Amino acid sequence: MPRPGDRSRRPLSATIGERLSVIPASSIQTPLSASRRAISARADTAVLFVVALAVATTGIGWGLPAGNQTWAADAIRPAAPLAVVWRLLHEPWNSGWFWFKYPLGHVLILAAAYAPYIGWIWLSGQLAHPVPEYPFGLSDPVAAMTALALIGRLVTAIMAAASVVLVREIARPVAGRRGSLVAAVCVAFVYPLVFYAHTTNVEVPYLFWMLLALLAAVRIGSGDERRRWWVLLGVGAAMSFSTKEIGAGAFAGMALALASLQLVRRRDWAWWFAGVAFAAAAVALTLIVANAVPINPAGFVNRLRFLTHTLPVEVAKQYAPYYFPIELGGNQGWSGEVAQLRTTAAHVVASIGWPLAALVPVGLVVAARRSGAWMLVTLLTGALFYFFGARPMLSLSIRYVLPLAVIAATYGGIGLAALFSARRWQAATRLLAAIALVYTVAYGWDVVRMLRNDPRYEAERWFAGHARPGAVVEVYQRPTYLPRLGAPLEVRNVPFEERTSEGLRSRRPDYVVLSSAGIAGVYVKYREDWLAGGEPGPEWEPNQVSPAGQVMNYRRKANARFLADLREGRLGYAETAKFAFQPWIDRPLIRSLNPTIIVYEARRSAGLH
Repeated sequence: MPRPGDRSRRPLSATIGERLSVIPASSIQTPLSASRRAISARADTAVLFVVALAVATTGIGWGLPAGNQTWAADAIRPAAPLAVVWRLLHEPWNSGWFWFKYPLGHVLILAAAYAPYIGWIWLSGQLAHPVPEYPFGLSDPVAAMTALALIGRLVTAIMAAASVVLVREIARPVAGRRGSLVAAVCVAFVYPLVFYAHTTNVEVPYLFWMLLALLAAVRIGSGDERRRWWVLLGVGAAMSFSTKEIGAGAFAGMALALASLQLVRRRDWAWWFAGVAFAAAAVALTLIVANAVPINPAGFVNRLRFLTHTLPVEVAKQYAPYYFPIELGGNQGWSGEVAQLRTTAAHVVASIGWPLAALVPVGLVVAARRSGAWMLVTLLTGALFYFFGARPMLSLSIRYVLPLAVIAATYGGIGLAALFSARRWQAATRLLAAIALVYTVAYGWDVVRMLRNDPRYEAERWFAGHARPGAVVEVYQRPTYLPRLGAPLEVRNVPFEERTSEGLRSRRPDYVVLSSAGIAGVYVKYREDWLAGGEPGPEWEPNQVSPAGQVMNYRRKANARFLADLREGRLGYAETAKFAFQPWIDRPLIRSLNPTIIVYEARRSAGLH
């Protein structure tokens, strides 16, 4: 029998039990609770990604099939990545060629995504003898172009969903688990993000890489010393720049914020300079690879010179058919600056909806109280993006402020989460928060409704049921903005100079089709600064003027008169059908989204005036 008090001879189970009994229960539960929280957070993130991907892929077949065309203005057409790769491989080394539309980064990603499908159609004999023009040697070009378009759109949709997840991680330090989830949900339904997630435009891809860099900057600014964040900062910045250069200012903002925080905190300078070196190396290597610099270094330089208006005219003429309406570093004057700020603010509010915009100040207050460093990084990113990206754009459309809209929606979402968790006037604040959240979700989902109910579908069905085979249909706009009309109809796209009242009287087609999207293309041409010197002749007049007073494009008077005559019935044509879709919530429409289609039919018994 063991003696009383002899612990060495007591049963092992009793000894362990006594030792555990003196350990606080909270210290036993904490690791388990942390593990559960981590699992729950990963589950939240997975669900968030799936929901965002569902939003981005519902209606992904919008406007397909369309051959090598697309309903999204300025989107990358299905065959473009293949054409770019073909040009890279067939041009002499260091030829100086560049694609004036976009950098090569995302184009090469799309080409890589295409590769398995291209390999399959090659091996199956559907691409026996490739040629550089449509139908490219394909046995079924429509099916192949549709498949490539869907692959490209799926890449964009995945990047859009990943961007929403990145926003959650960016917001987590100041909003916590629930608040960051609310902020990410709000971003998932940002109007232009939902639209461009369904296209092959580069807006979502460059935003994705920018948010990756912003997440890295936020982590570095919060004191995370792991080198991987510096590498991700460099990769994200370089890939965003290699996708669309408009975001360059954002990375200057991140760098300025991190340098300011380092100067204030005076942390280990060796760590700091090593991190900067890692980021710089990542930027350099990524730029070299993403822009095919080993194959064509002069092309990379020429594109940069083209954007900064320092490329010689004779070189620009070879690759760039028109002038980009940007004014780098220009002085717009006080009134011009104010006008540009107002336009930007209006676009941001239109992007996120007024309830979420109204909550941005609440989010700013919450962020300021919880982390000044986080606020400095995010606000400087947005401010310098505006100064170097949105501000110089003479023709500022809603897509050019997408990063600002996402930052604003993040702050608005943080403010929304604060309303949900407010302790005073809980019933009222939660009701307001619920209304704002429902409005935000409806505002974004409404875009999907507009895509699925595009009026062009109804117009196509109308022509199939009403027009006789061989009927002549006259159009004056790009296929991007029009219904997909073809055989058995005869569709004629009239040259710009022939769009006159006299021309229509002489041609006398059966139908004329107009789209509300891109209607200015009937009578407007952009300035072609290096293709034609001086001001246009008396048959032209200024059409669009920048906030600083610069004329960006001109209206041809004869074309404008023709359009007015057609609409007012003076040319022997009457409006016979009109197709439109009413969204839940009205807003300024992205040019390609939800156009109204009007069909004019020749009046058989009407005389010509």
